[in-house]
Amino acid sequence: MERGIVWLFVAAGAVMGLTLALPGVRAAIGIATGDGGFSLLTDAEVEHSAAAGGAGIASARYESAWVVATGLSTGARTLLVLGASFGALTVLITVGAVVLFFLLLLWRRPFHRALVLATQVAGCALLVGGILSAGLSGLGRMMAADELNPAAGEVFVVGTSFDLVWALVGLGVLALSLVFSRGIRLQRDTEGLV
Repeated sequence: MERGIVWLFVAAGAVMGLTLALPGVRAAIGIATGDGGFSLLTDAEVEHSAAAGGAGIASARYESAWVVATGLSTGARTLLVLGASFGALTVLITVGAVVLFFLLLLWRRPFHRALVLATQVAGCALLVGGILSAGLSGLGRMMAADELNPAAGEVFVVGTSFDLVWALVGLGVLALSLVFSRGIRLQRDTEGLV
């Protein structure tokens, strides 16, 4: 029964990894071929009219716009593709470490040196890959907004926003690798006692 549940976790981890990485891969391919879209920040006002006797809008603005653009510079397109690719690669590396953990549980070796290395690689991938993905795609979005503003009536904000929570998660995974390292040492020290 226990082995079946762990196999279920392995399969679920693999499926979730592919599910989470597929949008990034699809976005990178779409942007590279010119068919894919990306979001740009905007500060355009939402058109509204006064409502007679009911709920009305006092003020409304758009925050972002989904854009499928043609004729972008090679630099902007390359940065957008690299940002999406680093995001997908980060997801695949992290999910690979989780699947390895489940496989080690299945093989009854939860504290193995390979797990320490895998968590260190996953932590670094989350820390560095998340920042690279956000930075490269953000720079690409700013370049794209600057290039598209003349055609769109200057509605796009030449700026970007990104969440640094993945860097914090990466630090947490790196700290977890220290816990696994201590677990290996304890397992080795208590091997003959039981």
